[in-house]
Amino acid sequence: MSETLKDDTHDQEHGPKAPGAPQRAKDFLQQPRIRLGAVAALVLVAAGVAWVVIGKATSSDQTSPPPPTTGPVALSASGLRTLATVVGRPIYWAGPKTGYLYELTKTGAGNVLIRYLPPDVKVGTSKPELTIATYPYPNAFQALKDVAQGRQHTLPGGGLALVDTKSPKSVHIAYPGVNYQVEVYDSSAARSQRVALSGDVGPVH
Repeated sequence: MSETLKDDTHDQEHGPKAPGAPQRAKDFLQQPRIRLGAVAALVLVAAGVAWVVIGKATSSDQTSPPPPTTGPVALSASGLRTLATVVGRPIYWAGPKTGYLYELTKTGAGNVLIRYLPPDVKVGTSKPELTIATYPYPNAFQALKDVAQGRQHTLPGGGLALVDTKSPKSVHIAYPGVNYQVEVYDSSAARSQRVALSGDVGPVH
């Protein structure tokens, strides 16, 4: 097991993977870049409701197969905020970036990945980009603290961050009382660590 809570959850070249998933997070379906307009916003809300309903049905019926992957889809910052409001669970990012869209993918296990798409970069590109992944993980803060053994960095709001020594392009984050672990990945280790320690990583509001 990796020293950072998850087993084989990231790839040093292509970014984080969902825990236990058979594919790398970069193996997205090839789709055209989508800009969120008025009609797309309505579709997005409907998809968010379906996301919540499917998740609840699965949790109450252990014989049901896991819900399918949602996305990838490229959203504007306002579109991402709309979705976060609808689904009622934290989706972490590093805040808005001028000219960028945000590629969202949700796996059947409930992991959510937000990848920052520079202008003219299409959804599903194999090129590594800054990715903020949110993984459901009970008592993530204490678990990460135990693994860190004093090597953690303190974040605003009482959170902590731990650089993955086996893959320094990944930084793992957890906050007290939050049952989610966050992973910040970038093709540049210096950049991923700078973003993770900046205090900008937080839930989409």
